[in-house]
Parts: sequence; C-alpha cells; structure tokens
Amino acid sequence: MSILRLPLVAVAVAGAALLAGCGGGSATTPTQTPTAVPTTTAAAATSHTSGGGVAKCVLADLKATLGATTGEAGQRHTDVVWTNTSSKECTMTGFGGVDLKGPNDPTFGPTYSLPRSSKTPSTVKLAPGATAHTTITWLPPQEGAGWTPTEMAVTPPDETRSATVGWPGGAVLRQDGATRPGTFIDPVAPGSQG
Repeated sequence: MSILRLPLVAVAVAGAALLAGCGGGSATTPTQTPTAVPTTTAAAATSHTSGGGVAKCVLADLKATLGATTGEAGQRHTDVVWTNTSSKECTMTGFGGVDLKGPNDPTFGPTYSLPRSSKTPSTVKLAPGATAHTTITWLPPQEGAGWTPTEMAVTPPDETRSATVGWPGGAVLRQDGATRPGTFIDPVAPGSQG
C-alpha cells in the first residue's frame, strides 16, 4: 500500500503547484485591465470638473484666433486668443501646446514644437464670451531667409485636440535643439493681449 501512496502524494503536490500557478496568473489580470481602458481619451473630449467645481475648458468650448504681433526686430510676440464660446464658465490652467507648421526643413522637418517658458502658471476663469491668451515669443533669423511657417496647431491646456490658426507672417529662427531657445510659449493668462 505504501507504494500506491507515493504516486497519490506526488499527484496531490503537482495539483497544488498547478493551482498556485493559476492563482498567480489571475492576480495579474486585474492590474493589467485598467491600463487598457481608454479613460483619458474620453475625458479629453468632454468638459471635466476641476477642484473648484468649475469645468476645465476643452477645445469644444473654445475658439482660437490670432492676436496682435508686437516687438522689435530682435524678438517678437504673438498672442493666441482663446474665447469661451460655450454657455458655461470654464477654467484654463498652465501651458497649452503650439506647433508651427510649414515647409519641410532639411534638418528639423515641417513642424517646430515650441518649448515652454519658465513662467509660473495660474488658473484663468473664463465666463461665457471671455478671453484668455497664450503669448508666443519668437525670434526672426539674424541672417538668411530663415523658415517661414504657414500655420499653427494650438492646443489648450489639459487637452489633446488642437485648432489651426494662420501664422501672422515672418520667418522664424529654428532652435529645435537649443537648451535656452529665444522662441517659446507662456502659460495661459487672462484677457486677449499680453
């Protein structure tokens, strides 16, 4: 009889090991499932509430237009103006995104994604019809023809979708790899002009 018990014990140990292995596999499944759910995409398409109970402005709430270009020959400033076209109050905080688009540059390509300034962002509350702006500081080329964008893709803060606005004109000095570029964007500020 002791000869029969040895195979039964071996089968029981193997079965327990198999069940333990299966249990470990099912424990990892729940941790992988949430990362596959596209919650960020859905949140970006609709207004979402910030800490104060006022929804964050999303692209569907806003109209982007080109403001004035000011400055001297050495450095220029162009404002992208955001108007709340919705019927509800919303907020904007931080930096959006600005991509200058134009002809294909042999070194850098057709898109110049502008870096952020070191300014500290604050929250801007927009009533229906109110405006905020993002100031773009840019350098014209010191010599040569430079690179002239044709349009800008502008993205509000905390949003993934962008609007297209025209470029006000003038060549830009490309500084795609610079550590201290003279072309950059500021955080959103109240009003229509910086």
